[in-house]
Amino acid sequence: MTHQAVIGILLSCLPIQALAGQEGYSCSRSPADRSVTRPVACDDTHGFGLITPTQLARPELRALFGGKSEAEIDKDPRLKNLALEAKFRTTSNMNGARFRFPSGIERTVFRGSYLAPLFSRTSVTRRNRNDREDARAQCMQSLVKDHGLSKIVNYDELDWPSAKNLTEEERESLFRNNPKASYWKFNDVTGRTFQYKISKVPGTDDPARKKFIFDDLARIIREIEGKKEDPGSVYIHCYGGHHRTGAVYGVLQKCIGGMSVEKVIEEYRCHIGYESEARRGGQHPDNETVIREFPCGDYFT
Repeated sequence: MTHQAVIGILLSCLPIQALAGQEGYSCSRSPADRSVTRPVACDDTHGFGLITPTQLARPELRALFGGKSEAEIDKDPRLKNLALEAKFRTTSNMNGARFRFPSGIERTVFRGSYLAPLFSRTSVTRRNRNDREDARAQCMQSLVKDHGLSKIVNYDELDWPSAKNLTEEERESLFRNNPKASYWKFNDVTGRTFQYKISKVPGTDDPARKKFIFDDLARIIREIEGKKEDPGSVYIHCYGGHHRTGAVYGVLQKCIGGMSVEKVIEEYRCHIGYESEARRGGQHPDNETVIREFPCGDYFT
């Protein structure tokens, strides 16, 4: 069975989010004067995990995954790749707010996961859908038409077939709707990964490793800020809009948005599926450490 056929089966079994109207975001903690409405057809479904037991109980998925549990799928790179691609074609984990940078530049920034079309040339499904009926395509159209989207900043690190597919299709969708837009990918510019785990940064000196991450975060935020002559809004994401995006958007909210650390952490935890210390979702302590300790005054004045 081809990759496209497998993704088609997965998408046919996963819930497709209903088209959203003009409303806010469930995870947003931004004050009213910086809040932005949710673009038409963009969903803000959040959480953490690959696939639910209820979905895995469906005959098509039980056969596809050989009766394996979510934990077993997570340990199999091929199956995990398929499950993640399907998940992030159906959920966006989106949020957004307006920011005024110290330079005086004002920018609306949306955060989320990949915005590749749901029904695309690499995801053949049983449904006869076209781009006009595709919620993901409509989301991109609304971001461009109603919110002036002119740039995507992508700092996903994964060297998986799904990430390559999603990047290519997202880029095509952006340029189809706005030929003058720009697409910036951290890996392509730097030749390396944007690392959010302190222990994974080379070296043994924690202050130096944290500074390495702080420097990368500042570089990404300056790319988001852009130049005064740069038009429109910016959409930022990693793979699922959880860890890297949690750190980037968290520092953006803290340093540029002036949000309290407590509110920033609350927003971060919402996007990561945190419910309590017993049910922590995808919470990573390094994300919160970076958000809390990032020295705003050293980078943004």
